[in-house]
Amino acid sequence: MEPAKAMRCGALVGLLGAAVSLAIPVDASTLTLTCELLASGPAPSCPATAPTYNVPGQYNYQNSFTAPTGVAPIPGSNIYGGPANGYLGSAGFIDDYFFKISPASADVVSATIDLGGVFSIGNLYARIYGLAANPGGLVATSPAGAVDYGTITPEGPVTLVQINPTTLANGAYVLEISGTDTGTLGGSYTGSLNLDPVPLPAALPLLFSAMGLLGGFLRRRVPSPG
Repeated sequence: MEPAKAMRCGALVGLLGAAVSLAIPVDASTLTLTCELLASGPAPSCPATAPTYNVPGQYNYQNSFTAPTGVAPIPGSNIYGGPANGYLGSAGFIDDYFFKISPASADVVSATIDLGGVFSIGNLYARIYGLAANPGGLVATSPAGAVDYGTITPEGPVTLVQINPTTLANGAYVLEISGTDTGTLGGSYTGSLNLDPVPLPAALPLLFSAMGLLGGFLRRRVPSPG
């Protein structure tokens, strides 16, 4: 690559990080890319189990593609984005991040930036589904079982995909990021998975307090022996 072009590419990557840093908190913890499906090459073998992540915790993730990687459509792929988005079309890449948790409230934000078609990803999407119902992960169409679908929000050259806070039971899950590398030099996405303890229903603290008061009242009412 020519020095001037290399410098422009580096500046574009830096601009991507600066743009999405406004939407994604900085954290040192990392969510590891488990397996990836691309149009070329043999289908990967994903592990059957998922690593355990702590709750609470914030886990950042990211991936970059250099053209032509992730450009060609994956045969048979047609990513379903839920009732609000319908089918989003074929994907050039499908990235799976496996995670196993105790019950948690989870929310996700993913982001990419279109830098004049030079460095961009199209059809960026995120969804969470259970690993047990989809052994092997890497679902190219519609996952089985319950699915949490992302909401796509274009913000100028930046595209955000947000999965609003959702309660996940104890178990193993797949955070799947998909899209197509549409930049002449490549593309990149970055994101954050936030896990928080499941809050108690509003009435439960009052119930526990009432039970404590009732227990104290009954102890005072019980006559002492002899």
